[in-house]
Amino acid sequence: MTTIATGQCLCGSVKYEVEIPEKSLYAGLCHCKDCQRYTGTAFASSLMVSKAGMLLTGELKYYGKETERGSVMERGFCPNCGSNVLCRSDAWDDQYVLSAGTLDDPSVYKPKINIFTRSAHAHVFATDDLPKFEGVPGK
Repeated sequence: MTTIATGQCLCGSVKYEVEIPEKSLYAGLCHCKDCQRYTGTAFASSLMVSKAGMLLTGELKYYGKETERGSVMERGFCPNCGSNVLCRSDAWDDQYVLSAGTLDDPSVYKPKINIFTRSAHAHVFATDDLPKFEGVPGK
């Protein structure tokens, strides 16, 4: 079964509609240094989707960098607000890696794997022990 999902960047200049397969080729958390720098956080939450199953409106700006495998990963972001929307690579002709944080309904994202854990921040796997607040603490 395939789910149709929508999403957008922070400012709404880039929007998309995408088919999310029940069994994605990849849905997970990447802890590599490049993803940490791309997202500005400890890891990238992302999933692979078919290019043919994605309708993108608005323009992305891309930055390409060679990966440790020798392929080039191009990371697409909104040139207006800077939101990370997707990645494309010459290693996957018909797939994008979509940034899960841009989904309008995050419940359609179901991560299945952690990769590049050798680069993971030490605190990442200890977050269940941290206090939790539904909003700003003390408000």
